[in-house]
Amino acid sequence: MVIYIVRHPETEYNKKKIVQGHKDSKLTKNGILIANSLGQKLKNKNISKILSSDLGRCMQTSKIINKYLKLKIIKTKELREMNYGDFNGKTSELIKKNFNLKNLNIVLPNGESFNQMKKRIIKFIKSLDRTTNILIVTHEGCLRAIVSYYKIKYKKIIIELK
Repeated sequence: MVIYIVRHPETEYNKKKIVQGHKDSKLTKNGILIANSLGQKLKNKNISKILSSDLGRCMQTSKIINKYLKLKIIKTKELREMNYGDFNGKTSELIKKNFNLKNLNIVLPNGESFNQMKKRIIKFIKSLDRTTNILIVTHEGCLRAIVSYYKIKYKKIIIELK
């Protein structure tokens, strides 16, 4: 069994350096091209289902990839990006100015810490059925949490957990 993990491609907010958290923006034209490319790369990997963050940018990515895989997409809140609370949809510059995000336990007002998000993501990953190949479509923060927990070195958009 292999778990393939992809981050949604570039969004309009990414281009503007706006931290989305639980807010949303659509994929850019380049993001759509990348999602199509991911679909082509994944189409022969014997993936049985797609698990996606329920946020729009991941669902948009999942639907594009699914044009090539033709599978069931299961959306879940467990794969959401870190909740930046009152700072969802604000610029990264503003957040860095007000908070030391190097402290992985800092909870933004009405949000969650990186470590809280990491705990949520890892609990979800550990709960997965390990009998079939799965595609997970998620966010950068979630990907960083998975990589740091499993101590994976990666240089590709697609990570394979064996």
